Amino acid sequence: MAKNQSDYFQAKHPWSETKDDLLACYLTPFFTKVYRPSRNGILYIDAFAGAGLFADGSKGSPLIALSKYFAIAKKNRSKTPIQFILSESNAESRKHLESTFNEAKGASGYIKPPIIVSSCEDAIRQAQQTSICGGGKPSTVFYYIDPFGVKDLRLDLLTNSPNMAHTEALVNFNSFGLFRVACAAMKVPLSLPNEVELPEDDFNELTKASVWVERLNACIGSGDWKEVVVRYKAGKIDAWQAEHALSELFCNNARSYYKYVTNMPIKDMSKRVNVGGLVKYRMIHMTNSPDGCVLMNDNMIKRNFDWQCKQLGLFAVDVDGRNVETAVIAAKARDFVQHMPVHQNMKMGDIAATLISECGVFDRSNTILKTYVGPMIEEGILERAVKFTLKGKPKKSFALKDEVYRAR
Repeated sequence: MAKNQSDYFQAKHPWSETKDDLLACYLTPFFTKVYRPSRNGILYIDAFAGAGLFADGSKGSPLIALSKYFAIAKKNRSKTPIQFILSESNAESRKHLESTFNEAKGASGYIKPPIIVSSCEDAIRQAQQTSICGGGKPSTVFYYIDPFGVKDLRLDLLTNSPNMAHTEALVNFNSFGLFRVACAAMKVPLSLPNEVELPEDDFNELTKASVWVERLNACIGSGDWKEVVVRYKAGKIDAWQAEHALSELFCNNARSYYKYVTNMPIKDMSKRVNVGGLVKYRMIHMTNSPDGCVLMNDNMIKRNFDWQCKQLGLFAVDVDGRNVETAVIAAKARDFVQHMPVHQNMKMGDIAATLISECGVFDRSNTILKTYVGPMIEEGILERAVKFTLKGKPKKSFALKDEVYRAR
C-alpha cells in the first residue's frame, strides 16, 4: 500500500525512533574512537537531512549527529574540526535546516559552517572535493544515507570516498520499495500485504521500464536483482524472501568496496507479531574497520533487545528472526583461522568482525569470541600472544584488543 509522505516531518513514527536511536547510540562511541586520530578533520555527510527538526520539536538526524559531536568535543581540550555536508531536496525544508543547524551549532569554530545542497548526488560529489585542514584529505568520512525510497540511492556514489580506508556508511535501505520497482521494471505483477506501506513519491507507474532498470542497477550495484524477480514470478520465493534476498544482494555488492558489511531490519513490532515484526526498512552499515563493524554489531544487538522486543526461544536467532546455524559459523571461523599466516598476531576483534560480516548480526562480539574462538584456543589451533595477566595468572579474557596467532 502506498503512503503519502507529506506529513513525514510532523512527528517520528516508532520505527523512525528506532532508526534514529541506532544512529545516536552508534555515533557516541564512533566519534569517541575517531576524534583524536582525525588530525585532518572529520567529514560527515547526511544526504537526506530533512528540515533538521520535526514539527513536534524532536531532532532529526543532522541535529542528532551535531549534538553527539558536541558532547565528545567538550571532553577534549584540543578540538578536531568537522565539516557537515547536508542535502535536502525541498527548498523550504532546506532553509529551515540551515536555520536550525546554525542555531544549534552556535559560534563554535571547530564545527565548520554546513555545506547544504539539494541532492544526495551533489552532497557526495561535494564530499569528494572537500578538504578541512590545509588541503589534505579528511582523516575520517561518515555517510548517513536515509532516502524515502530507491530512486536516489546509488551504491557507486559510496565507493569513491576521499579516504576509503577510513570511511563508514550507514544506509537506510528500503528493500520493499526496491522490490516494487524491480517487479515494475520486469512487468511482473506484485501482490503485497496491506500492512506493507511504501512511499508514493518514490514511484511513478508511467516511468519507462528501461529507466527503472538503469536506476536499479545503480542502486544495488549490479543487474543481479533480476534473478530475484524471476524466482518470485516462478513462485520459488515469496515477497518476504525476495525482500531479504535484495538486501543481501546490496550487501554482497558493497563488500567489493567495504570489507565489513552488516544488515539489520528496522521493524514495526505491532504487526506480523508471530514472525517477529514487520520489516519497515533495513539499516546497512559498511566499513573497512573491524572495530567499526564490531561496534555496530553490538549496538544493533542492544537496539534489537531494547526496541524490537526480541523474544528468547529454544533456538538462537539473528536480528531477522532466522535460526543461527552454529555449526556453519564454527566452520567459517575455523576456515578463516586456517588461512591466517602461522605465528602472525591478530586481534580477536578482527576475527569477530569477519564472522559478523559473513554470518550476520546474531550475538554480541564477546559471546561470539567465547563461543567460536575459545574452543580453538583450547585445542591449540590458536594461542594467545600474551598468555598471562600482570598478576601472573593465565589469561582468559576475550577482549577485542586481545591478540592470538595460529599455532599450527
